[in-house]
Amino acid sequence: MPLLRRLWRPAAHRAPLTVAEALRRAERHRQEGRYAEAGALVMRALELDGDNLHAHLLAAYLHAARRATAPAKAEFGWVLGHDANHARALLGLARVALEEGDDATCDELLCRALRFYPDFPEAAALLDALRADELQTPPAVPPALRVDRLRLPGTGRALIVGGADGGLIAAQPATNDASHVSEALARALRLATAALRRCGLGPLHRAIIEDERDAVFTRTDGNLIVSLALPRATDPPQGLLDVNRLWSATLHELRLAAASPPIAQRATPVSTPAADPTRRVS
Repeated sequence: MPLLRRLWRPAAHRAPLTVAEALRRAERHRQEGRYAEAGALVMRALELDGDNLHAHLLAAYLHAARRATAPAKAEFGWVLGHDANHARALLGLARVALEEGDDATCDELLCRALRFYPDFPEAAALLDALRADELQTPPAVPPALRVDRLRLPGTGRALIVGGADGGLIAAQPATNDASHVSEALARALRLATAALRRCGLGPLHRAIIEDERDAVFTRTDGNLIVSLALPRATDPPQGLLDVNRLWSATLHELRLAAASPPIAQRATPVSTPAADPTRRVS
């Protein structure tokens, strides 16, 4: 017992958490995806120093990660209100604008960041990707695909098969917004690919896109995109295995569709002219 008391006593008299240490831990938790723990540390830092710029910036990042757009914009705005040329805040607001489909505002914010910080690689990469995406051609006519043969896993919520140009090839289940989802996925992947290349990294092959409800496991080769929506709690290796299986099945079905000869259409009585016995064939 005396030994246990000696071991536990220092913890009871540990030095109080400083703002700097709270923010260091919060940043580490944010990078690990532990947003709740990171948020609690940021709140603690703001209780100790309500005007701490880094704490407000971290709060904005955490809101953006949770797709809480309004509070994220408010926090980024607070930072810019105290430092009008803060590069990270400008980049954060640009990303929010991009997710909202406001390309003009995104472009303006990125140009503003690069005007003051010309060597800001993340802003330059996103701006290059944004402008390259604006030059995309309209989606081509999609090939035929027997989507009913693509078996979703038991937890699968939805499947989108599309082209890198955003054209929808197939969806399961078929919904009214499937084309819009296909276009949004393709655009997100194009932007990510362009940003990776701008940073000197290779092409994008797999991605996990999260929202409040789902984790969308995606695979692409630069031409075809297969995306499977699963619950957010899905173990990443399992989700990637599921989308890989669907990727192989999709390629197989597309090869079958390409190899199948077109079915000749029969002429109907309405479209077949009646024979004229008095007419001579020359």
